[in-house]
Amino acid sequence: MSVAVELAARQLDAYNAGDLDAFCRCYHAEVEVWNDREPACRGIDAFRARYRDLFERWAFGATVSERVALGDHAVDLEHWWRVNPETGERTEGDLLVRYTVREGLIGVAQFLRG
Repeated sequence: MSVAVELAARQLDAYNAGDLDAFCRCYHAEVEVWNDREPACRGIDAFRARYRDLFERWAFGATVSERVALGDHAVDLEHWWRVNPETGERTEGDLLVRYTVREGLIGVAQFLRG
C-alpha cells in the first residue's frame, strides 16, 4: 500500500472519529489546502483553525466510494455530510479530494467540486 493511500485512509478515520489532533498529524507543517484552483489555507496552524469549529461543534462524517493512487498522489471520491449545530440542518455532497505526499505526510489537499 502506498504512503498516499495510507495517509488518505488514516486522515479519513480521524475525521470520522472527530479527532482533530489525529487528523492534523496526517498533514505536513506547511500543508496547502486548495478549493478547486483557489488557495484556502497554508500551514498547519491555519489548517487546524480551519477545522476547529467543525470538529468542536458539528456532527459530520464522510465516506469514500473510490480511491485511486499513483506515486505520491491519492484521489478520493468522497461523500460528506454535516449537521449545523445552530439550525439542525443537514447538508451533504460529493467531491474529489486529491492528496499529495510531502516528506511522508499530506502536503497538499485539493477539493474539486463538479
